[in-house]
Amino acid sequence: MRKSASQGGLPRRGLGAMALAATALAAGFRPAHAAAYPDRAISVVVPFAPGGATDLAGRLLADRIGPLLGGDGRALVENRPGAGSSLGADYVRRAKPDGYTLLVGSASTLAVAPAAQPNIAKYHPVEDFTPIAIIGTSAMGLVVPAASGIKSVPQLIARLKEKQGADGFASSGVGGVSHLASELFVKLASAPANHIPYRGGSSVAEALLKQEVIFAIDQIASIVGQIRDGALTLLAVTTETRDANFPDVPTLAEAGVPGYALSTWTAMVGPKGLPPEVAAALNKAVNAALSEPALRERLSSSGTDPRNDSTLESAAAFLGQEFNRFKAVVERTGLKLD
Repeated sequence: MRKSASQGGLPRRGLGAMALAATALAAGFRPAHAAAYPDRAISVVVPFAPGGATDLAGRLLADRIGPLLGGDGRALVENRPGAGSSLGADYVRRAKPDGYTLLVGSASTLAVAPAAQPNIAKYHPVEDFTPIAIIGTSAMGLVVPAASGIKSVPQLIARLKEKQGADGFASSGVGGVSHLASELFVKLASAPANHIPYRGGSSVAEALLKQEVIFAIDQIASIVGQIRDGALTLLAVTTETRDANFPDVPTLAEAGVPGYALSTWTAMVGPKGLPPEVAAALNKAVNAALSEPALRERLSSSGTDPRNDSTLESAAAFLGQEFNRFKAVVERTGLKLD
């Protein structure tokens, strides 16, 4: 009589498949469903043109999170500017929530744009994304071209009032934090000026140097090089206290605009529905990168105070609070752009 086609209850085909699987695992291969994250390139979307503060933070983190995550992944920056930085944010919002498309955005992206342009930036920073980590906070600075000869905030205000709106101010995009910060200054100082938007912090600096505009309020990290080489004059900082990198520069409130206080920040988020284990791995990698002395020094020297202590929960709470805070500033200035 012929023997059964099975041994020990397992068909020969089953035994063969098990043997092949064992050989593959021994050789270092993993079944697709067991693949470790990351196993391919991660796209870190920066919703601004290259050269600004957010772009710098994105590139510094992209260089480090790949190695810190391990596996076969690497992170590459993808610049997607436009629509007050909401274009890049919306691209990430609609991406597959698998951890391979992330956003490094600023207050412009995740607070001001949805507050000031709700029909264009149709998203909420917490409800429509997975908050991952807060990268850092940044002071903004009121700057003028050194060639203008303006040395103080009162001199600038006097010039703007004399010109009655003929002078322009630059921003890094319609509906961004630099636009909002400047509108708040114009309102509180009763100093009319014409808004001229540009595409990113590097373009703002260039416009100032060419004297296409008379002033800008932007992240110090975006214009710190031109401030330090004397091409731009930093008249004041926007925060409640002076900036440690420029201790001799007054706050706007000290310089004659009482009640003025505004700062910005940078954060990493992913699409809504990011797997918890992926979000946790990214949070751990970002905090580890932000703990490295070289990276911290690079951010600090450019005007960003790095954070390395945010959790997934605290990042979500921070973004929710900041959205509400900037929404109140939008209402105060009357900046509605839809």
